[in-house]
Amino acid sequence: MPSPAILTEQLTRTIGAKALVDRVNLSVPTGVIFGLLGPMGAGKTTLIRLLLGLVEPTHGSAWVLGYNVRTNANSIRSRAGVVFQSPGLYENLTAFENLDLFGRIWHLPARERNERIRTLLRHHGLWERHNERVADWSPGMKHKLAILRALMHRPKLLILDEPTAGLDVGSRELLHADLVALARQEGVTVLIATHDPTEAALCHEIAIMSRGHIVAAGTPEALAHAPTAKRRIVITGQGFTAEVVGLVRSRQDVMYAAIDGQHRLVIEVLGQAACAAVVNLLVESGAEIDSVMRCDDNLAAVYRMLVEDTHEAGPVAR
Repeated sequence: MPSPAILTEQLTRTIGAKALVDRVNLSVPTGVIFGLLGPMGAGKTTLIRLLLGLVEPTHGSAWVLGYNVRTNANSIRSRAGVVFQSPGLYENLTAFENLDLFGRIWHLPARERNERIRTLLRHHGLWERHNERVADWSPGMKHKLAILRALMHRPKLLILDEPTAGLDVGSRELLHADLVALARQEGVTVLIATHDPTEAALCHEIAIMSRGHIVAAGTPEALAHAPTAKRRIVITGQGFTAEVVGLVRSRQDVMYAAIDGQHRLVIEVLGQAACAAVVNLLVESGAEIDSVMRCDDNLAAVYRMLVEDTHEAGPVAR
């Protein structure tokens, strides 16, 4: 079994008394698309900077592509392609000239450099505009070109911070297909930092981050159906008296229960099995059930609840 592409042990970065990244333990397999999912201020960008050796850990350790981030940061960065939210392009140069410049920085031979530029631009529908100044392009096109720039030297690790920002649906689908091909065919490990659960759901594995902590990790499917995850249920019917609602609230697996309108009961339960148990309790208590709708049986809902729980617990990391 190959070594993890990314391995962290209690990785921590603090400023004063505030932990921006707090005791993070990650193991990212080689050749997968790994999603780092979290809201703004969760610590995702700080974690990326730690992995690239751009900032020093306060505590803990990390290895990327087999290299220690404290002692071999240059080796890591030479084997990684990175796109932060700012494209980082030279806007007075053309698209071709931008890629050619970065190809030269990576010491690619002229023939290989030219072939690589043509391949990337053609595949992503930008070849017809390769002689245009980047300053005249839309934000979405600039972002796409920044990703191509990161791919110029065929990195073993590709890190994308909010990669689909500004891209249309077609461009998003093409980018995802390309990332899957990179991981499957070339063994490239792709790390995506995003606040969008829909985007994270396309990854092989994800870690949910909030306030500097990893609060959950696993495959999108496993997290979406975790037995300990909270579920929101909307039940319509008759007979939702104060006494009946009180009985529902008294259950240990019920986190919230309230009447929303005359014939509608909204509850939050812990785990999937609790849904049926609550419905049975209502029927046994004399309520008449017309419909039961489970609103939160998906990754987005689990993510929202995990982040909400963490935000109630303490100060934010940035």
